[in-house]
Amino acid sequence: MTMPSRPAANEKDLREAFLPLRDPHERLSVIADACAGNGLSEEIRVVTEPIPGCVSKVWLVIECPPPAGLSLKWDSGSPLVRGLAGLICAVYQGAAPLEAAEHRSSILTDLGLDKQLSPTRLRGLESVEAHIRQWAAAHALTENRD
Repeated sequence: MTMPSRPAANEKDLREAFLPLRDPHERLSVIADACAGNGLSEEIRVVTEPIPGCVSKVWLVIECPPPAGLSLKWDSGSPLVRGLAGLICAVYQGAAPLEAAEHRSSILTDLGLDKQLSPTRLRGLESVEAHIRQWAAAHALTENRD
């Protein structure tokens, strides 16, 4: 029996944490607060390009200090988007680059957020996930060459 990847296990934990909240508006509010993170300093935001495709700016810093897996830090000008970007980051936090590159998250659909958010906001969050997966794929390739 193979163990689930870290992103799949993280998603399972997130579903278990937030699905018991039956009211969709309450769930969205709790997620936005719980996943907001610490943000990024102004100095880091100035030197970090925002993720393309996000109407509300989202800044994302990804590192992978061995053997810890991905370390993600994020921020946004919008408190709601900051929390939702944090939800996406929570799926990939601690994952090995190859696991992250190969995983496609369904957390927004699983938690019913796809029905509450505008198509523009959903595309922005998809851009955040795509950026994480692309970074992880590039990093996995570099690791395999070493």
